[in-house]
Amino acid sequence: MIVKKYVFPALLLLCILVVSARVEAKDLIFHMGNEMIQVIDADTDEITNIPIKGASRDSVFSADKKFLYVTGSRRVIHTLDLEKMQIVNSIKVEEKGWERFIYGLVVSQDGKTGYVNVFSRRTEAGEVVIDQPEILQIDLKNGKILRSMEIPFGVASLCLVENDTKLYALGQDIYTIDVAKKQMKIVDTISMFDRGINMLALWHYTAENDGVWLSPYYSAEGMGLLSIDTKTGKVTETMIKGEPPFAYNAIYSPDKTKAYAIMDEVAIIDLKTKTYTKIVPISEGTCYGIIPTSDGKKLYAGAGGSTITVFDVETMRPIKVLQMETDGMGMRRLTL
Repeated sequence: MIVKKYVFPALLLLCILVVSARVEAKDLIFHMGNEMIQVIDADTDEITNIPIKGASRDSVFSADKKFLYVTGSRRVIHTLDLEKMQIVNSIKVEEKGWERFIYGLVVSQDGKTGYVNVFSRRTEAGEVVIDQPEILQIDLKNGKILRSMEIPFGVASLCLVENDTKLYALGQDIYTIDVAKKQMKIVDTISMFDRGINMLALWHYTAENDGVWLSPYYSAEGMGLLSIDTKTGKVTETMIKGEPPFAYNAIYSPDKTKAYAIMDEVAIIDLKTKTYTKIVPISEGTCYGIIPTSDGKKLYAGAGGSTITVFDVETMRPIKVLQMETDGMGMRRLTL
């Protein structure tokens, strides 16, 4: 009798815990659009609009996932409060008349400062003056420049190692920058261009990849995946076998057994065999963004245009096409 007395409450508690776990695993997909960020509830595909100034470009989550920092038209850094779902701060990184354009944004672990790669210009006597590109460390509340250093041309993305000691600047080549000392300094260079490797490093899903920066690259051999583990700083080049598709962007599956690469098609890559297992055309055309849900069941492919195609991962057949308010530049995922 005692056993029977406690069996039902135990089963009830188990059911409650299972339901609670399911409720907690909620995905929000962010469509980074023009003058607007649109947030998709992945359970219902209902959309919430968040107005911003400018076209969304670089974006990065804070370490605590309370904020999403977004550059507007590469000139303004907006702070999106992910609880309020509204912009709570906007800053410009300007000094002494220079107009600065941001290509690459990362945020420190404490969320107080960020690093940006900037191209600067101003007008003198009616002539446009272009300055040397710089890496700036800035105060994320007011945009004040705390430190700066010159960087070679060609950088498009940044990756900060978790202990905030090293910063990778990626583009034509990969520069390792020591940011632990008072003066930031390039301490190593991984040659890409001279080895015949090209990479369009405008997008990354570091937060969605559990701390791994990832991008497709191309050489005479085909397409590969370049990854940076932000916990260790390890840089890895993985060549994929077979005739390469064209891809702008890539992301891991939640279980890390596959990668999805995207442009006009979705390329599914088996990470164990380093082969393409399926190439799926996208009827809506060129896409910059690709995001699987955290349960691995759905895949959102979009940005580049004003539509997002939702695929069933098991069959890779489209479930639906979402019509967005604007063209997009990328997508992000927040799992609650």
